[in-house]
Amino acid sequence: MTTYRSSALGRRAGRILILMGLFELVLGAGFWLFLAAVPAAGEGMIITGLILGLVGLGMVVAGFVLFVGAGRRDRISATGLPGTGQILSITQTGTFVNNNPQVALELLVNVPGRAVYQARVKEIVPLIMLNRLQGTLPVRVDPSDPERVVIQWDAPAIGGGWTEGGIGGGFGPGGIGPGGPATGVVPEPAWGGPGSGSDETLGQVAAALGVAGSSGAAPVFAQPEQAHYSVEQIRAWLRANGLAAEATIERLEDSGQTVGDERLFTMDTTVRVPGRAPFRTGPSAAMVPLEKVGRVAVGVTLPARVAPDNPNMLMFEWDRI
Repeated sequence: MTTYRSSALGRRAGRILILMGLFELVLGAGFWLFLAAVPAAGEGMIITGLILGLVGLGMVVAGFVLFVGAGRRDRISATGLPGTGQILSITQTGTFVNNNPQVALELLVNVPGRAVYQARVKEIVPLIMLNRLQGTLPVRVDPSDPERVVIQWDAPAIGGGWTEGGIGGGFGPGGIGPGGPATGVVPEPAWGGPGSGSDETLGQVAAALGVAGSSGAAPVFAQPEQAHYSVEQIRAWLRANGLAAEATIERLEDSGQTVGDERLFTMDTTVRVPGRAPFRTGPSAAMVPLEKVGRVAVGVTLPARVAPDNPNMLMFEWDRI
């Protein structure tokens, strides 16, 4: 597990700017006080000293701003509300700190007990950690200002998942695996249970996704021991505990793979739960019964079930379609 925190590079850059700014101020004062009397050059020295002083002052102010921001991030990391942030989009801002890029992230933030919402976060990310910019990230949220979201780089990564088919955002915080929500914990798989008539496991789905190429889809499960869970098992949990919803397919790609009696797709969806703000899921795997394949297409809205505390856990209600 990495010990890097969101405040680290900002604090370091702030310290460097303050030191450089103080040096510029001292240098400018030297030009102003000691070289201004040089014959035929006094006016030029005064102007040079003024420029150096203004540059130094600006660097000191910028350094203090970075320091204040780093302190605020540390405070949110220590006292903020824990949650998850699913990456919807990533944009590079063009800013670099010690060759480390700053990126702007559009996140779908889920804090237990609160409505899911979107937030924009700017982060300076070390080059060695760019591979973590996918799927779902652990975050902390300022209780008084939910737009202030801090990514917890020093926390364990959260497994992604697939939006449809009953898996969703993995089995991390807010998921339904061990340590999941109070509404229920998924038992050990009951092989050959009712439903689609298939007992596809998450391991089989992940393997098929790997053969097809992920197309940016998040991992199907978070922990190796979850590979033997069955798709029908997860669907059964959502039927019993999920919230009624509607999901509109925004992007759809056929993987060309069939697992059991279901076709594997990747898709993005916009989900609407009564009483909550609509939200969009990222690229995720979706298992579609073969007899229902003709019913899925971009723009189609289908009845669904979504986990109360995890917007990534979503399934279509195939028995109603």
